[in-house]
Amino acid sequence: MSLFGLYFSCSTPLLAQNKTVFQEIQRTGLLKVAVREDAVPFGYRDLNNNWTGICLDFMALLKQEVIRKLDRPTILVKLFKSTLFNRFDLVDDGVVYLECGPNSIRANLDYKNVTFSEPFLLTGTQLLIREADKSRINPNSSLPGITIGVLRNTTNLQFIREKYPEATIQEFQGVTGRLRGVQALRQEKIDAFASDGILLLGEALLQNLALGTDYLMIPKIPLNCEAYGLILPNHDPEWKALVDETIKNYAARQLYQKWIGPVLPEIESAIKYCEQQKTTPLENNQINDQLE
Repeated sequence: MSLFGLYFSCSTPLLAQNKTVFQEIQRTGLLKVAVREDAVPFGYRDLNNNWTGICLDFMALLKQEVIRKLDRPTILVKLFKSTLFNRFDLVDDGVVYLECGPNSIRANLDYKNVTFSEPFLLTGTQLLIREADKSRINPNSSLPGITIGVLRNTTNLQFIREKYPEATIQEFQGVTGRLRGVQALRQEKIDAFASDGILLLGEALLQNLALGTDYLMIPKIPLNCEAYGLILPNHDPEWKALVDETIKNYAARQLYQKWIGPVLPEIESAIKYCEQQKTTPLENNQINDQLE
């Protein structure tokens, strides 16, 4: 972590008026970015409390691209902690130039100063359940009498409420929300936990769940499709272009392979299904190509 300066406060001055991201980085020598620490495999604390994940590796890669772009000998990455509740505010207020995490790309936002990068991963909502309950939890029904845990302030919550109006919804929140939700499932306090498949898989692996035997992710094909993008400042096309190019370059593809490759068999059907649904304007197979 020696490449990064860690900042957890939002008291940093806002992005200077009428200055582009590149102008600010050139002036200060600082690349200010935000990453989650509760979203395996994007940004999370491992068993040794080290902050790690796809996004941490991506920031190191982006740093090198910015150095080349600006022809500087070096820059310092200042890393802020983002959450479900502040991820858009950090970019909207100009505290950081980019937020990396499992951010579902959506057309309608309450923030005028943010936009999304090109998608870097497709996923969708699934349910994590105990194998012993598979006969009574039919995801194609309205799930009466079933208690479903889900994170507050997510697109999953809105979707689950609409999809299963007869189910009881239990909301979890905070940095440890997903951790506690899966623990509640293990302790039989809830019947299912809903989240994006890639996040369920990551949390299950982190908690050493016996997927496929004691626990299942259902249905195999996700209930809906989501495309993940990085959160960026709006009205800065040059910065967005560099980020988009970095997402698609060879080094980034190797990065995705490192983190996603080992679990690709578990999520490949979801990726292919969502590509067929044309969730995003990506050319067909672009995201799958990043994982090959």
